[in-house]
Amino acid sequence: MSWIVLLSENERLEGCLSASNAQAANDALQQHGCVLLRGVFETASIAALEHEYRDQFGALDAEQMAAQAEQPAPNPVFWVGERRYEITPHMAGSFGDPHLFANPLLRGFLEPLLGETMRLSGLTLVVSYPGAEQQHTHRDHPPLFDDLDAALNLPPYAINVAVPLIDVDHETGPTGIWLGSHRWPDESVTEHEPMTVVPFQRGDCILLDYRTLHAGVPNRGPLVRPIVYMVYARTWFFDEINHTMRPSLGMTREQCEALPEAVQPLLMRVYSQHARARFFAEPREE
Repeated sequence: MSWIVLLSENERLEGCLSASNAQAANDALQQHGCVLLRGVFETASIAALEHEYRDQFGALDAEQMAAQAEQPAPNPVFWVGERRYEITPHMAGSFGDPHLFANPLLRGFLEPLLGETMRLSGLTLVVSYPGAEQQHTHRDHPPLFDDLDAALNLPPYAINVAVPLIDVDHETGPTGIWLGSHRWPDESVTEHEPMTVVPFQRGDCILLDYRTLHAGVPNRGPLVRPIVYMVYARTWFFDEINHTMRPSLGMTREQCEALPEAVQPLLMRVYSQHARARFFAEPREE
């Protein structure tokens, strides 16, 4: 079964997958732990996101980004591998556009999987600079339970949606994925199972079950490679591993409250994030 689903122009314009493509995407996510939806976004809207990224962070080279990552919390830049950084952008302009994080087509696909009360848990960028080596193999979160059979055979509890801001060929370094690894109890299987690597295009979305093993492959090209990652999660799941002392949503309460009412429930984590930031910022008695 293919894990790549090509969308039609009508599906993108109408904001809804056809019945056959919705079934194919669901089957791929169930079997492979990932699905690549080609053509979710217009290339013009992705170009606007890339421009916004370059306005906020494009002036920083790899060494300056490394220096920024060493600043104390709360810090929007985090080291995730040699010459690789995860960045929390300000969710204003194109990054604050509901068409990105509350995209009707994506919501229509994700809500049956994660529930109508699903939350946007994070919106970040992962940037790899030329010369970045292969990232360590990882799941986005450890198993929820010690009983791995139970943890790995549950329905998905969080899904990471990757949106490349440039065309990413093999030289620039896409994300490599071990198909079906969301059901593997032993990560060492990756040593003898092939990693799947395909080029990503502007407008694509790569949906990864939070349990699927993956790694950024080396960036051998001349271009900086920015990819937006949007994490959608069930209401009860909060990522205590990746975003305890750093922000995952670069939005203020005021910005959230200015959004359309239909979108605001998706962003309830903005409120909890600010409450947590205040808690960790307050001095504690020894």
